[in-house]
Amino acid sequence: MSDSDTEPDAEVMWDPQVARWRDPAGDYVLPHALRSLPQPWDECDWSRIAELPRTDERLAEARRVLTVLLDATELAPRVPRPPSPGLLWHVWEEFHQAVGKSMPSTSDVTWSGVDELVRAWRDRPQLYPLQRHVVRHVEAAMLAMIPSLRNDTADSVFRWLALDPDLGRFADWAVDLAERCVAEDIGVDSAIELLGVMGGPEARAALERLSVKPDGPASWENAEAAQSMLIALRPCRRS
Repeated sequence: MSDSDTEPDAEVMWDPQVARWRDPAGDYVLPHALRSLPQPWDECDWSRIAELPRTDERLAEARRVLTVLLDATELAPRVPRPPSPGLLWHVWEEFHQAVGKSMPSTSDVTWSGVDELVRAWRDRPQLYPLQRHVVRHVEAAMLAMIPSLRNDTADSVFRWLALDPDLGRFADWAVDLAERCVAEDIGVDSAIELLGVMGGPEARAALERLSVKPDGPASWENAEAAQSMLIALRPCRRS
């Protein structure tokens, strides 16, 4: 990232108008739906998630996590969109990484901890203009973290499911949840990948529905991804 006169004034001067919210349960930043996720889903730590045992209990837990991510309306807040060219998104992600490093569990993320990070950023010898924007408007960055965590958690669940040697044992519910997630635009790449590796008639039917555009259940981009998966699943014809 370069400092300076090349930074877009529209983003530097933008006021996202996000006020600090308060949770009645305490100094928490993240909604209860994220704070109550079981370990290790509450940390988005893929190295731990990948090692989870393939038990019926863990499968039921994964199903509950996906259901919470889909049904908890507080996980889809209205995040104001920065003006063009949207470089602020990358700086928000940089701040999210700092939050995850200092407060790895979703239940650890507090406003007091966020304020400590803000002070640490202010103490840096040099801050770029958009980093200063995050310091001034940290509430906007934290609001954007909620749907980001929702997406990352769904992605981890689908990746974990796809590693199972017996995909058919949870197809009856996984296909439906994967289709819903693609329509809701969370964990999309891994959800479509899971539907592809499952490959049964139900999964193919879900991909067919998702591939409809322009008026199908998924966004144009996600419909294109579903269509690409369907093409990849077609058997090769020999000439």
